[in-house]
Amino acid sequence: MFKPEYRITPYLLNLIDEASYLRSWIDHTPLRVSWLPVLQKEARAQIAHSSTYIEGNPLTLHQVKAIDRGEKIAAYNQHEKEVSNYLKAMRWISSNKEKPINEESLLQLHKIITDGLIVETKQGRYKEKQNYVMDEKGIKCYTPPSPRETPSLVRELLDWLNSPETQQLHTVLTSAIFHHRLVSIHPFSDGNGRLARAICTFILYKRDFDLHNIFSLDAYFADDLRRYYQKIIQARELDDNLTYWIEYVAEGVKQTLKDTRQRIEDLQVTANYQIQLSPRQEEALRILRDTHFVRASEFPKTLKVTRARLNQILTPLIKGGLVKKEGASRATIYKLHIH
Repeated sequence: MFKPEYRITPYLLNLIDEASYLRSWIDHTPLRVSWLPVLQKEARAQIAHSSTYIEGNPLTLHQVKAIDRGEKIAAYNQHEKEVSNYLKAMRWISSNKEKPINEESLLQLHKIITDGLIVETKQGRYKEKQNYVMDEKGIKCYTPPSPRETPSLVRELLDWLNSPETQQLHTVLTSAIFHHRLVSIHPFSDGNGRLARAICTFILYKRDFDLHNIFSLDAYFADDLRRYYQKIIQARELDDNLTYWIEYVAEGVKQTLKDTRQRIEDLQVTANYQIQLSPRQEEALRILRDTHFVRASEFPKTLKVTRARLNQILTPLIKGGLVKKEGASRATIYKLHIH
């Protein structure tokens, strides 16, 4: 039976308390029905972009969002397929939160993630040859367990995950421990990192830690890749004592929840003006929140509307004091105006 080693430090307890408070605030804050699809799409695209970026995928977040909308982009087919697969994996997780996280679901997710990227006989099947982890210089830095050991190690990990004792653990601890252990087992010929992060998200969703499916922990990992890998390696060098790794993940959960709260507060500013927003207006506000400004010449293309329709969308927001219009003619720009 897998038994992780770690200490509950005062620092970790403080991080867990802060994350739990932020999560409670988000869970108990009324969200307009029309907000959820926008926030969920944004989170799904951010997760897919970040997790594939960690593995070296060069596509931008803008391109990932286009793929999520079903649009064709100018990109190397394998890069597009990698992102498309991860988006499918996130949809599968969102639709199957009631399913147990067992060997069947783990293999199914691996098959979705690697579809068309590796030979079919390796999709959703454990490695048959010894694999290795290379550093940034291509030098072998870690030898995972052998193919013979792999199935039993994965099953022991899943038994631990679904045990009554683990059900009592805080979700942040559970997801962090599972993430590191699966990456360390490295059970497949390819796709191990993506799968570990996907299962981490699955755990957060299944245990309702991300009740609305609106935040992306993967973005935290991707923002500082060197630190992400250093923390994975650090735990191995400490004979798999996961204390510092769990603290690192807890820091990420706290920061991600703070960012999510800020996004919700940005949307809530509309309540001060008693404006009933349309989905297009909410999308316009989200775009303005994510950018310093948008040029009038670019906005119709970004929102995929005509200039006349853009005017109909923005006029109530400008009158309500939510959006500022600056400049004239071709030099016109729009900014979010939050008091």
